Amino acid sequence: MFQKRREQLISRMQQQSIDVAVLVPGSNMYYFTGLQLKQSERLTVAAITAHHQLYFLVPQVELTKVDLRNGETILSYSDEEGPSQAIQQLKKELETAQTLGVEFDTMRVKEQKAIENLTYDNLCDIGETIRDIRMEKDEHEIALMRQAVQIVEESLAATLPIIQAGISEMEVAAQLEYEMRRRGSEGTPFGTIVASGYRGALPHGRASTKKIETGELIVIDFGAIYKGYVADMTRTVALGEVSPTLKTIYSIVKQANETAIAAIKPGMTAHAIDDLARGIIRDAGYDDYFTHRLGHGIGLSAHEEPYMMQRNQLVLKPGMAFTVEPGIYVQDVGGVRIEDNLIVTENGYENFMTYSKELIIL
Repeated sequence: MFQKRREQLISRMQQQSIDVAVLVPGSNMYYFTGLQLKQSERLTVAAITAHHQLYFLVPQVELTKVDLRNGETILSYSDEEGPSQAIQQLKKELETAQTLGVEFDTMRVKEQKAIENLTYDNLCDIGETIRDIRMEKDEHEIALMRQAVQIVEESLAATLPIIQAGISEMEVAAQLEYEMRRRGSEGTPFGTIVASGYRGALPHGRASTKKIETGELIVIDFGAIYKGYVADMTRTVALGEVSPTLKTIYSIVKQANETAIAAIKPGMTAHAIDDLARGIIRDAGYDDYFTHRLGHGIGLSAHEEPYMMQRNQLVLKPGMAFTVEPGIYVQDVGGVRIEDNLIVTENGYENFMTYSKELIIL
C-alpha cells in the first residue's frame, strides 16, 4: 500500500523534475511510508527520491517503529551524538540531487536548518502535489473512516443520557472522549466543542466550566481517530423545550445541510455545494450569521483538501471525502451546527453518518 502511494508521488516528482521529496513527521510521512510519528525536539525526516529510494533519518529511540522489511536506508543517531553525523550521511546519499521538494505548510525552521546542510540547487513546495494525491481516498482509507464514524456516533449516543441541568460542558466533553477511547479512538483530532446556550454562538466554543441549563441548545462538535483516520461530527441538541426562534434556526440549518448533501456528485464544484447551503440560510435572513465555509476535507487530518467554500472551483471526483456543516450563530441567543462526513462516489455520494438530524430534546 505505502509502496503504491510512493510510486504515485515519484511519478509526479519526475513530471515536475523534483529529485527528492523531504517529509517531516505527520500525516504525509505516514501516508507515504507508514511511519507514524509526531514532530518533537528530535529531528526526524524521510526522503523519497525520484529513483525510488527511501531514506529515514530518525533518532534511535524511534527505530523500533520503522518497518525494516521494505529496503529503506536507515540513518539513526543517539541523543548523545545528535543528528549532525546522520545528516552528513544523508548528504552523501543525496549528493546528486538538484531540486528538493519540501512541505512548506508543516516543515519547521528546525527541519529547514537541517535540510540546508544537504546539497541542492533549488527548493520547492511539494505540498500541493501531495494534497492532490491524498484527496482521492482508496477503499482501505474509506473502511477506516467508516469505523471512525461508527465510534463517534456510538459515543454520542452513550453520552447524551448524562446531560442534565447543572452539568458542565467540560463534564460532557470528558464523558464523550472517554466513550470514544473505550471504542478504539486513538485520541481527538481537535479540542472537543460543547457550547451551550449563548456560548453556542461561538463556532469554536471549546468546552468550558459553564453549567448547562434547561431551555438551551447545545452544540457538540467532536472527533475520533481510528488507525490514523478522522471522523468529525457535530450535532446540536436541546435540554428541555427551547424557544421558537431557536427551533426555527435549527430547521434552517438542517435544511441547508440536507440540500447541500443531496446535490453532491462528480462534476459539481466545491463552490456550488457551499452556495446551495448558503442560499438556504441567506433566503431565511441569516446570511450574516453563517460565518465559515461549508466544510473541509477529512482523512488522516481533521482539516485537509477539499475545502467546500465560496470561490473554490475545484471539481468533485469520486473518492473525495469531506464534511458538510452549515451553521447559524447569533450572539447572546445561541447557535446551531449540523455536520456529516461524506464521500463522493461514481454516481453521487455516500454519507458515512446515520445519526438522526431531527432535533433531539433531552
